[in-house]
Amino acid sequence: MNLPPRSDVICPSPLCYLLCVRVTVLASGSGGNACVVESGKTRVLVDAGLSAKEIEKRLAVRGIGAETIRAIFITHEHGDHSIGALTFAARFGCSLFATAGTADALGLEGNLFSPFVRMESCREGRIGEIGFRPLGTPHDSNESVAYAFEADEARVVIASDLGHVQRQFLDFLRGATTLLLEFNHDEDMLRDGPYVWPLKQRIAGGWGHLSNRQSADAVSTTAGERLRRVVATHLSRANNTPALALAALASALEVAESGAAYGAADQDDGYETFDA
Repeated sequence: MNLPPRSDVICPSPLCYLLCVRVTVLASGSGGNACVVESGKTRVLVDAGLSAKEIEKRLAVRGIGAETIRAIFITHEHGDHSIGALTFAARFGCSLFATAGTADALGLEGNLFSPFVRMESCREGRIGEIGFRPLGTPHDSNESVAYAFEADEARVVIASDLGHVQRQFLDFLRGATTLLLEFNHDEDMLRDGPYVWPLKQRIAGGWGHLSNRQSADAVSTTAGERLRRVVATHLSRANNTPALALAALASALEVAESGAAYGAADQDDGYETFDA
């Protein structure tokens, strides 16, 4: 796995690793999603959509020991977000956080291998140095959520797999210092692409996935002075390209007069570690 150089470390002193919030995307896309958020001595995994073995491997490539992961926050039960969660949690003794609907779909209640914490949408919590808040999202799953993670002055919002943008979601994005947001498909590519019509309808529907246009509109509406970086995530290989997603994102940031850095996460290489 060839990773780009980490050229954007904002606080390079050893103290940075104690105080800064750092984000590492291990994988992003329909083939599997996983992301690390860390602050101080607390590291959490957001989604585990790869095998436990593959997650461990990708963590090691980035110098992160799998045994240092304290919890897994699952957004919803679809396999590209959850397939490795139970095995990884059992192997490394970390807790599982999910909504009741997701827990029911995955059979987390009463599992004997890992502690399970049931969350309620919009209810804040804390694990170690990291505060968190889930927000319910419109997707064809049992009870999907986006997450906001907060520590020090940073606020990291991670949101994918939602079919339309609601007012409360826009409010949720405001004030973020880092935004990982789904740019799933280009509307023209999806319409003219190889997928069968029912699948196209599902993806483009109100309980499917956000298009480049929808996500760009959300960014242009909510980007504020605190926003430092936006990462386009969950790009479809069949119905999108990084160039199209990044063009839409760049235009949105220009409209918002934001100087935030931006990029696109990859299915195989994820996205370089950065300070949030």
